Amino acid sequence: MGYKTFPILTVARRSGLPVEDRGLRQVHINCPFCGDRRRRLYLYTDTNQYHCFNCRAHGNAVSLYARRTGLSYRDAYHELLEDSVLHFPQPAVQRPPEREPAPLSQRDAVYRAMLGLLPLSAAHRDNLLSRGLTDSAIRQNGYRSLAFGKELRDYVSAQLSARFDLNGIPGFFYSQDAWRLCAYSGLLVPVRAADGRVQGIQIRRDNADRMKYAWMSSAGKPYGTGARSWVHVAGDRSRKEAVITEGPIKGDVSSALTGGGLFVCLPGVNAISFLPGTLRALGVRRVWEAFDMDKRNNAQVANAAARLRTELKKAGIPCRTMAWDPACKGIDDFLAMRRSA
Repeated sequence: MGYKTFPILTVARRSGLPVEDRGLRQVHINCPFCGDRRRRLYLYTDTNQYHCFNCRAHGNAVSLYARRTGLSYRDAYHELLEDSVLHFPQPAVQRPPEREPAPLSQRDAVYRAMLGLLPLSAAHRDNLLSRGLTDSAIRQNGYRSLAFGKELRDYVSAQLSARFDLNGIPGFFYSQDAWRLCAYSGLLVPVRAADGRVQGIQIRRDNADRMKYAWMSSAGKPYGTGARSWVHVAGDRSRKEAVITEGPIKGDVSSALTGGGLFVCLPGVNAISFLPGTLRALGVRRVWEAFDMDKRNNAQVANAAARLRTELKKAGIPCRTMAWDPACKGIDDFLAMRRSA
C-alpha cells in the first residue's frame, strides 16, 4: 500500500483552521504559528503543501496537522488515515468568529496567574543556567514549564476561568461547555511589553526539530484568539539606546550578560509591525541591529535587516549594525563566550 496524501484544506479544517474551499489553487490565511495577521500562510490545493511567507513554516498536510495537534508526524499520519472525514468529506462547519486579543491589563493578569500555577522543570532550569542566566534572573523573568497531558491543561483552564474572563486570551478557547487551553508542551517564555507587563507567551517547544518557538495561540478554535507578533522588552527600560535582536530568551540572556542592557526582541526578523510603537513607548533615541550572524550568507535575514534600518530611518531613529565573531551565531552566544574567556 502506497503513501496516502491528504487534501490540505480538509486537513486544515480538521486541525481547527477556518478555511473555505472556493476551488482556488491557493488559499491565504493568518498563520497560527507565528501570529502574523496578514494572511501570509499559503495553502496550495494542487500540491497539498503549505508555506508561511513570514515565519517560513512549511510542509505538507500531515506536517501541518502534526504541528497543530502536537502529534508526531507518524501519529498524525495514522490519525488522518483513520479519519472518516477525509474519506467522506463533510461541509465546513461554521465556527464562531475569532476574538480580538483582550486588553493588555487582562492578558497580563491571566498569564501571570497561569504561570503561578505551573512549575519550572529541572531540565528547563538547567538549560537556562547553561545559557548564562542566574537563578535570580530565571525567577525574575517568570519562565515555567508546560508538560504533556490533557489533564494538566484542563486543570489550568478550570482554575483560571473561575477567576478571570478568558475571552480574548490567546491560547484559550471555549468548547464542550468549558474553557480549554491550547498550547504546545515546552518552556513558557513571558513576552513583556515596554512597561513590563506580560502581553503574550512564547513556547520553546520540547523535542522540536523545526519551529522550535511558537506562540501560545488558539487561532481557529471556537471562541479562540490568535497571538500577534508582539515585541519583547528586556533590561533597563530607562536607557535610551537599545539593541534589536530575535527572540525573547536571547534578549533576556543578552541583557543579563550586559548588566541590564536594553534589548528589544522581535519574534522573527520580519515581524516588525509592533517595533516602532515599542521604541516610542520606551523613548529610545538610538538602536543597534543585532540579528544573528547568518545574515552574512542568508539573503532573507540580510534583507530583513536592511528593511529594519529603512523603517527606523523613516521613524527618525538612527540604527547601526552590530557584528561579532561569526563563530558565534547569536549575540547571546558571543556574550557568553566573551564572559567565559
